Amino acid sequence: MEELARLADEQPEVESRYNQMRENGMLASKRRYRDLEPKYLACDPLPSPYDERDLTSFITQWREQVDSDLVKAANNCQIAENVIREMQNIQGEAMAMFDLGKLEWCKDYTNQLRMIETKKLDDITAHILMYMEKHTTLTKEEIEKAAEKTKTRGKGDPS
Repeated sequence: MEELARLADEQPEVESRYNQMRENGMLASKRRYRDLEPKYLACDPLPSPYDERDLTSFITQWREQVDSDLVKAANNCQIAENVIREMQNIQGEAMAMFDLGKLEWCKDYTNQLRMIETKKLDDITAHILMYMEKHTTLTKEEIEKAAEKTKTRGKGDPS
């Protein structure tokens, strides 16, 4: 009888503990569930400048990738410029908050992106110039003739 009385006295505490554990379990399951980032839902190919891992992955992949033509190189450079534009927003926030570390971080990544842009455009331009004869439809003689024609022509002369 004493045991039944003790159990009856402890019953509200046991129920309270059970309810608390059930609520904690539900809260934990809600916290484990995360929605997809808006960037992925919008199919945005730009790396997030707020996510350093995403930014460094983009830089590494872009640096190692070989651009096959000028259009592709220019498109990739435009993507980099869009990232830099977003980083300028971060720089503005850092300036307002006097966050010198974040300012230096932004400057470093901006410089990296601009150096890659310059190298990519230099590489594709060198490739185009090296293989120019493949891209022209004129023969060497026709090119020389056209160059000679422009040398002898005056500024206001009709062609």
